[in-house]
Amino acid sequence: MLYKTVLTIIIALLGVEAMGQALTGTIKDKKSQEAIPYANIWIKGTTTGTMSDMNGMFLLKLSPKDTLCVSSVGYERIEIPAKNITENPLIVFLSEETLQLGEVTVRPEISRAKVLFQKIQERKKENRQNIENVDAYKTYKRTAVYLAIDSTSRINRFIPNMEEVTVQVDSMNIRFSPIYLAEEGSNCQNKDDSIVYRRVDGIFPKLNQTIESMILLHAVVDLNFYKDQINILYRGIVSPLSNNAMAQYNFYLNDSTNINGKKYYSFSFSPKNKYNPLFTGRFTIQDSTFALTDIYAYLQKEANINFVNGFRAKVSYLSNDKDEWFYDEQEISMNLSLSLNKDTISRYGSQRINEVSKGNWLVTKNTKFSTSTELDEVKPRTWKNRTEFTSKSSFDEGTYLRVSKLKENSFIRSVDGIGGMVLTSYVDLGKIQIGPVFDIYTTNAIEGQRFSIPLRTGEKMFERFTVGGIIGYGTRSGEFKYGANFAWQPGETDKFILRGSYSDDYTLVSQDKYLRFIKKNPNERGNSNFISIFTAREENPYLKGEKSIKLNLEFNTKNDVCIEIEPYWLYSTQTPDVHFLRNNTGYENYSNYGILFNTRFAFGQHYDKYYFARVYYLTQLPVINFSLDIGKTSLPGSLHDNLGIYAQIHASASGMLNMGMINMRYMVNGGYLLGDAPYDLLDLSTGSMSLGYSKYGYNLLHFATFAHNLYTNLHLDWTGGGIVLNHLPVIRKFKLREMVSFKCHYGMLNDSYHPVFDLPGYYTAEMSKPYAEIGFGLTNIFKILRVEYVRQLGGTYINSGFADKNGIFFRAEMSF
Repeated sequence: MLYKTVLTIIIALLGVEAMGQALTGTIKDKKSQEAIPYANIWIKGTTTGTMSDMNGMFLLKLSPKDTLCVSSVGYERIEIPAKNITENPLIVFLSEETLQLGEVTVRPEISRAKVLFQKIQERKKENRQNIENVDAYKTYKRTAVYLAIDSTSRINRFIPNMEEVTVQVDSMNIRFSPIYLAEEGSNCQNKDDSIVYRRVDGIFPKLNQTIESMILLHAVVDLNFYKDQINILYRGIVSPLSNNAMAQYNFYLNDSTNINGKKYYSFSFSPKNKYNPLFTGRFTIQDSTFALTDIYAYLQKEANINFVNGFRAKVSYLSNDKDEWFYDEQEISMNLSLSLNKDTISRYGSQRINEVSKGNWLVTKNTKFSTSTELDEVKPRTWKNRTEFTSKSSFDEGTYLRVSKLKENSFIRSVDGIGGMVLTSYVDLGKIQIGPVFDIYTTNAIEGQRFSIPLRTGEKMFERFTVGGIIGYGTRSGEFKYGANFAWQPGETDKFILRGSYSDDYTLVSQDKYLRFIKKNPNERGNSNFISIFTAREENPYLKGEKSIKLNLEFNTKNDVCIEIEPYWLYSTQTPDVHFLRNNTGYENYSNYGILFNTRFAFGQHYDKYYFARVYYLTQLPVINFSLDIGKTSLPGSLHDNLGIYAQIHASASGMLNMGMINMRYMVNGGYLLGDAPYDLLDLSTGSMSLGYSKYGYNLLHFATFAHNLYTNLHLDWTGGGIVLNHLPVIRKFKLREMVSFKCHYGMLNDSYHPVFDLPGYYTAEMSKPYAEIGFGLTNIFKILRVEYVRQLGGTYINSGFADKNGIFFRAEMSF
């Protein structure tokens, strides 16, 4: 009954339009009546087929003219014409094969499997090259995300017409609501892939970009099993065809069959250690080329990838007249959850795709390939109706209608608004947007509690222009501070963007003006961690008053090079803890003006665009920035007009390295400041002084620490894929992930920097030994919390007074 329910779920979710008969059945031993796992089921005369699961069950689509073939090692092959099949589900009984044997030498099939697998390895490079050499083809991709809803829960209060916007399966209480749908046609010519048709809809419009970028884009980047690894949600899973597959997988030769005079071998594979994050499944190869003709793979429950309750993939191939194989279809199914699902499936993780609990996300991606030149004469929006792209994953208009109805629900709109606020830092009220939200409430020693109202016009008011500002009030100072800004995109694309701003406010002396080039959000204050705001043990006193005027011109090229030019003028005033002294003479204010140049290289990396800002996501491609700031400082009066110019060179790179189940995120920067410059342009490393984990700063440093003009900072962050914790009984059930972080600062203050003001005593410039801290922790406690113990490395700064020895820190973080 479970399997029938599973099949019904798949059909209901994907809106199958029958192309023949969808046949379900079970393969059994005729004598013992027991199920036969891993039996081969295919359509006679074709390579279209499947394999029975551990319970002997299967699903295959037949037309009335087809003949069903079933075989398994040790059993006689059977053929059943589709016209003779009168039952669905069908039970197929296989009889044991009886052979008259003379004197023979019996060898285990695994030995033969090793010999054949060696042949696969010998031809792997050639077969992979055949696929990569196909440089003219078209694809049609269908992606869907469904949310499982408990129809007996209180959700009915918020979605009263649930039966109109969800799909029900049999007598289950779980219904399925489509939350994201996408269809995309692509044309690849000379290995240049261009999208020619795209239709996207979803009940959370503000979250569509994030669903695509954070989940769908990385669900599986490439289902090329000829590679050594398949990347799933930032994790590298060793392919069963990798060079060292024999060391990690068990292989079994199931069967061989002849189709149109050619022989095909069917293999099964499974991890030698079930707790290792590896695939289980089967594949078929052709005898003459030893090329894959199809492969089916899934992750077992014990693989234990965060948020993933189940994953399976299927790839089928077609051969040309030269007997070279290229993709025909790729299918991916995922069951994602933010809670710990409890089910009874103990081993075979493919079934967990269908063991659905409320709140689960069911993700499907189907990609059809075609090298037909006839499609050149067909409009891309009609490709889905062509036989080349026919698929059981086609969407009907009723599915899109459900999405449209859900978008009208007030509860859904509220969830969309909250989600959009968390991801973009803006509350979208239509024509007006409030944000960045982290600027609404902050604390410091001058203003005490700072309440602000940051606003800007939204896309519904002006699609290519926004104007906004901020007004803030400090409960301790009793002052109002304010600012205004605008941004304008004159063309249809973001090739050119012009920005400008004016501000009269307090700013942190240690504020890193280059952080915005690597930061993934628009927040100007804090480190985007609410835990830091509410757990600060000390208010930061090192702020200065600052009036500023800035104008920014941004130019984005087609090859993802961004050039920014920003002239600026700053007028700074002293505060109780920030003074400007020069040769024992105090100055209440000073001004400096200059121009900042920045060039960003993104190397074709994927990004999201939120109104006027590009947000790049960490991948194995780095994002590199080069900055040059040239300016001049002016002091009150005419005695110091002889001050020279200053120049600061700064560079940074951020990205991620995938090392199997471990990934390492990195950020490295460095710079050099020379000439006559105020001390707030130095690299002033700072910490959070709270329980909040600082992503872009240091965790153990105090507000005032190092001050260097020649400097470098290195931040490394390793996330284990349960490489240790996944092997511990009980602990592995919680899907915890190991975290190791390393942060290091090294710098000096040399004679090329000419200080305009004396360096305050609370900054440290004499000690030139590197500062480093290392952290050990866990992430995904309750699925979204990171907890880390951080400790100083070495003894140089243990008793310095400006750094803690160790501490425990927290951060809300969704990490796969």
